[in-house]
Amino acid sequence: MKSLILASIFLVALAGQLFSQDERVLFHVTSVEQGDAADYCTTDKCSATRFTVEGYTQDKDAVVQYVLDCVEVIASEPTPHKSIQCVKVHSHADYEVTIGADFIIFASDAPTKQEKEPFVSGYRIKSEKEVRKK
Repeated sequence: MKSLILASIFLVALAGQLFSQDERVLFHVTSVEQGDAADYCTTDKCSATRFTVEGYTQDKDAVVQYVLDCVEVIASEPTPHKSIQCVKVHSHADYEVTIGADFIIFASDAPTKQEKEPFVSGYRIKSEKEVRKK
């Protein structure tokens, strides 16, 4: 339950940051992985899946590589349901994204007020690296 509260705080902070920064670019996905996020749900009240996405952006000045992650949560109570959902992407595809200081939101993560579950989460930037200056 504590992790769900922290995730909700993250989502609210993310929405607030989205309105203060608005750098929209194309993001090319090169790799997508998913696996159990055993460190996320430490009780039997939920289960979690971590999605890791690798890709890059490029503009007239540089190419920047990113490693992103998002944790999708299925709560067990009162009945099993998705409480946090990650946008699904595919490798070898381009997506319009908004880049913040420590997150990337895919265009389908509409920054609307979310009052019902599942909450759609942005992706956390695990790493970013400029690989080529033009």
